[in-house]
Formats: sequence, structure tokens, C-alpha cells
Amino acid sequence: MTKIDPGCAAIVAAFRRRNLRSRAPSAVAARDPMFRRRGSSFDLKSIREYQSFDDPRAIDWKLYGRTDRAYVKEFYDEASEGIAFLIDGSGSMSIPDCDEYRSCIASLAFILTSLGMGVNSWIFDRALRGNRISTRHPSDVRRLIEALDGMEANGPTDTTKAYLALRSMRGERRIFVFSDFHETLPRLAPPSAGSLFLIRFRVPFPSVAPSGAELEIEDPENGELVVVPWDRAEEAAWRRTEDEREKRLSSGGPRAPYYRLDPGQNRMPVYRDILERLYG
Repeated sequence: MTKIDPGCAAIVAAFRRRNLRSRAPSAVAARDPMFRRRGSSFDLKSIREYQSFDDPRAIDWKLYGRTDRAYVKEFYDEASEGIAFLIDGSGSMSIPDCDEYRSCIASLAFILTSLGMGVNSWIFDRALRGNRISTRHPSDVRRLIEALDGMEANGPTDTTKAYLALRSMRGERRIFVFSDFHETLPRLAPPSAGSLFLIRFRVPFPSVAPSGAELEIEDPENGELVVVPWDRAEEAAWRRTEDEREKRLSSGGPRAPYYRLDPGQNRMPVYRDILERLYG
């Protein structure tokens, strides 16, 4: 069952206390008492005094009532400044703990929407699957939870194809990919002037395979059965492959941070680091 992680509300409260002053024009921030209050939306681009050429409908009347001055808030364009989630729904995603996988995604969506950032989500396998799931407010996250709970993990994966399809039809500059990355590793470039967050859910094979055994394994993506030995040599080969996979995934630089989550791992530090990068 998909749940919001218990520590999310505390993270939201901590980041809401961050002063909005750094996000606002200095001349306005210096004299407006609003900026001594806790900050609000990440979508806020600037706030300035009303000018004669502005549309009166753009005036923030609540702020006018508090300050007796007319201000206009400008917001980032949702298409370019929003956030996109790409959620792997292929067959191999039946292996990790589904509740942990889905709860992490829902929790991050809850945190981001609570801080004013809209999130558009797509499930994918070889291509984008189904319709966009739009979450603009924390109350909208229930729609994402329903989609995650109803998600059937099946079929092969093509992360590159799904990612390029998203980039061709959307303009989000902050994209999150949730996957186990059990495929020929995709080479994904972050959007121009944006960020790409790679979040991998991994089940270490030695944790489910007794050493020295002969294992019958079903490939979750194509259904084929294979019988393989699992001894020290095979385990060493697996570790080498994992090391190479980790090296590749973590080589994207500061605009393509990589996070690996193993079963039972505390996810709170990951959420905090993501927010620090988005704030930065």
C-alpha cells in the first residue's frame, strides 16, 4: 500500500521556514514586511510594485490589504519550470518492495506540491504508458497514489525512448526518473539549463540468493526461465557489474544527481538533498 513517509511533514515545515528574501528583488524584500514571514511557492519568480501598464487583475489583493501598496506577483511558466516524474512500470519493478518504491514517489510528490511545485507524472515501460497524472497541490497526490497502486509491473524497459518522448512533447526542466535501471544503461542528458534526478531502487542479489546454490530465475520482463549457478565467482562478477552500473549512473555531474535506495533505507536524507539542489 502506498503511503506518505511520516517524516515528510517535518521536511516541508523546515523548508517553508526558509526566508523568501533570497528569491525576491532586493528593493522589495528590504521594505516589505511580508518577507519576514515564512516563504511560500517555489513557482514565485518575482514580486514588484504595480505599474500603470500592468493588468489590475494581477494585483495581489491580500498583500495590498496588509501593506496598503499594490504588488504584482510573477510566476515561472509551468511548462518550463514545473517538475516531471518518469516512473518505471516495467516487469523488473515487481522485484523491489513495491510499497517502498511507490511510497517514495508519492512522498516526494507530496513534499514538492506542499512547497508550491507542480508535478506531472508518467508511468513508462518501453514508452510512456497512459495519461499524465497532474499534481499541483498536496490534495492532488491522492490521484498519483491511486495510479501507483493500480500500476501493473510488466513488459520490457526502454528508459531512453520514454525520456526522449517526454522531452519532445513537454518543456519541464527538472525531471526525475524512478527505476531499477536493469537494462542497457541509458545515457540521459539533463534538460538545457535544468536538472535530471536519477533515483534507483535496488535489491542486492546476494540478499535473496544463498551462496553456493543453483538458481532457477524467471526474467520478469520477458518471462524466460534460466538456471544459473550462484557461487563466489558469480557473486564477484555480479559485484563488478554493479560497480560499473553505479559508476555510470553517478557520472552525470551536478546537474544529474544520482541516488540509490536499498530496501529499508532511510529516505529522508534523499528528500532533503533533492530540496537543497532545487533551492540552490
